[in-house]
Amino acid sequence: MTARRPQVGVFLRFLLVNGLNTGLYWGLYLALLLISPYMVANALALVISVLVAYVANARYAFGVETSRSSLARYVVANGSTIVLRMAVSWLMVDVLTVPEQIVPPVAVAVTMPAAFLLTRWAMAVPASTASVTALAEVAPAPRAVARPAA
Repeated sequence: MTARRPQVGVFLRFLLVNGLNTGLYWGLYLALLLISPYMVANALALVISVLVAYVANARYAFGVETSRSSLARYVVANGSTIVLRMAVSWLMVDVLTVPEQIVPPVAVAVTMPAAFLLTRWAMAVPASTASVTALAEVAPAPRAVARPAA
């Protein structure tokens, strides 16, 4: 059975993956902006960076295998995080009158714990799969039974 990674280490790897992925998104957006309208550039950069972040979070930050079900949960988690960041941004600009130029990094920092928890949920191995995997790791492989010669 594989040992669970300490949560502090997982969180630090999560921060690293998502920091680098933010740079990837921004770089892709700027490059695509040279050849396409900003909405196309934004959409393509977002899709590519979400897929890269999914694989990097699964393999490096959380140490789990990728699957269609965890990808679907990851997309839901990212959508939830985006909505939460938009709400924090609105609160900061419209209610607290924080200058809008400094809001994005603050909103990311404020929502990072929620983003981590949602991503951890997305990467979780379902209980039924986990128990089958654990049994497969512990149970000995079946042996061939010798049959008497006829």
